Amino acid sequence: MAMFNQLALSALTRNEEDAGTSSTLNVTVNVDGEDVLDRDFDFDLDDGEAYIRITSTLPTPFDSNGLTNSSIRVGIRDDDAWAPQHILLFGPAQPDFQPGRTIALAMETDLSHWLSIDPSEGHLTMPLRLVGPGDSTTQIRRVLLLVDTAWSALGPSGTGGNTGTDSDIELEIIAGGNLVLKQQIHDTSQPDLERGTTNWYFLDPAAPFTRGEVLSNGGIRLSILGSDAWRPQELFVFGLDTATGRPNNVVSLVSLPIWSEGWMSTDLTEGKPAVDLPVVSV
Repeated sequence: MAMFNQLALSALTRNEEDAGTSSTLNVTVNVDGEDVLDRDFDFDLDDGEAYIRITSTLPTPFDSNGLTNSSIRVGIRDDDAWAPQHILLFGPAQPDFQPGRTIALAMETDLSHWLSIDPSEGHLTMPLRLVGPGDSTTQIRRVLLLVDTAWSALGPSGTGGNTGTDSDIELEIIAGGNLVLKQQIHDTSQPDLERGTTNWYFLDPAAPFTRGEVLSNGGIRLSILGSDAWRPQELFVFGLDTATGRPNNVVSLVSLPIWSEGWMSTDLTEGKPAVDLPVVSV
């Protein structure tokens, strides 16, 4: 598959009572019997909340060709049980490890079990099965938008502002000259687009499409539909090859680990009403 020198872990907690946790998570990646990654992730999540955590650069990159479906495991360090709904592991890959070449490595969806060091409450660890990165011809039947709202940022006037928003946002995708997705994101069970929060949204295109069709005659646009200004911090868009359930291939469409487009708002004195997002080309 590819060489990795950094990984990002994103997850959505199930929206049910006591599903959230303040426990530390652990991620291990084992290649040919050797742990090439063993990192703890500290977080504090309520029911129905999502997050993204990115590792520091690994001392030695690892080759994902040596991985199997039992090579990657997510574990928990404490007895405050956690109920994940979806988990995705991804990162920048060779040849240059640039942010614009993000590749999905492993994913689980629609999970039903719990993690805890207390065996009466759940499993200590769980495997994350591998997914393929797909290519420019992979048929995309579902879209995943991961977005992190900034914790703090200078506003248009040069002073601090509330980075979260109550305005809706909209993602639009044109592929092969056709509008294949235009979907507003309304209120969900998550803390939508609030300051310092991460959100995980599945979106359904009207018809399957490919990344190649987006690159050759199309584009991806993010819009805000109100004047309550919003400041993202990082944003990723992935294309899944299944309409429901766990995908076999996860195609990277947009990779912005550092958002550089400033504030968004329909009030032009506060930000941009829309941004054309850069589409991953390889």
